[in-house]
Amino acid sequence: MSVQVSIVGKEISFYTYFKKLLERHAIETVVAEKTHTLSSSEFVVFLESAQAQKWAQRPLRLPPSLLLPEIFPPPIPLKKLADANIRLMPRETEGSLLVTLLLLDLELHRFPKSISDLSEESQQAMLSIFEEFRHALCDAALQLHGLLMQQTAHPNSKNTLSEMRALVHRLAGSAGSYGFMALSNAAKTLEEAMKNQQQPEIENLSHEFLDMLSLLLPLAAHAPPLLKTLLVYNPGQKNRSQHAHGFRNLGIHTLWAMDWVECWKMAQTRPLGGAVLNMDKLPVESWPQLFEALSSSPAFAALPKHLVKQNASEAERACAARLHCLGPSAPPSSFEEFSKMVQALFNV
Repeated sequence: MSVQVSIVGKEISFYTYFKKLLERHAIETVVAEKTHTLSSSEFVVFLESAQAQKWAQRPLRLPPSLLLPEIFPPPIPLKKLADANIRLMPRETEGSLLVTLLLLDLELHRFPKSISDLSEESQQAMLSIFEEFRHALCDAALQLHGLLMQQTAHPNSKNTLSEMRALVHRLAGSAGSYGFMALSNAAKTLEEAMKNQQQPEIENLSHEFLDMLSLLLPLAAHAPPLLKTLLVYNPGQKNRSQHAHGFRNLGIHTLWAMDWVECWKMAQTRPLGGAVLNMDKLPVESWPQLFEALSSSPAFAALPKHLVKQNASEAERACAARLHCLGPSAPPSSFEEFSKMVQALFNV
């Protein structure tokens, strides 16, 4: 993949760290001091809020971008970030998650770009097929999750392993044909582990693959006729697909936001009944400003919210109470704990 990613900012330590992560995927990174030098980039990482705000005010369409601001939250309205296609994440976000988001955002961005020379009629036909593929991924994710549960319960079942391998092989091919090389490569790695019957790796790689798959599902696919819809912000969670399946059986649909702008956007567009928000990466002094920014969405302001934080302090508990939130509680260690937390939230 011949891709250039621009890092806009002056924090050399972050650039060196990010550069090493991206080199594994043959992605070139460059430092750009001015936003007018971004024309050749396919992805932008902003380290300074002022530079992101300058670009967000331009009429030009920005490539997929991440803002990792020097202070959190930055002094930019979330609506402006959402409209400008800029994700917002704390500096301390796990590096592998940032790279996964970057790769998948790039691939979603590149498909429409690659058909731009076709006639308008042909473009619409291709985009229609492309959306059908993304919706088909929903069924594939459910099927793979079911097979994984069977494989975990019966690790010596050759039939289950054979079905899983066939499904993953098809996904590797179809994802690659649509330009989703990150997803295709993850599927090939999983398929190789199945071929060699490496049981612990099969389970770990399957969950990683399902997590990646979930990021590509269209929002429209997340609207089944269930009684309640829960917003979850917990980007580091590894068992997202398992919990989503468990909540579905309880009549609760889950929407998993990958950044704070996405939380705001979902509150604007989805009929939410509650939210569980992980605050581990944020210092408590930034909580009031973040909630003030999120509450520019009246729907978010009205949501019952439960905060999750490892080893929460008394100051953090007091702040949560002032923000009219439950918690902070320790991150749930099992689905049973998580479901009790959510049931209590909906009963507030």
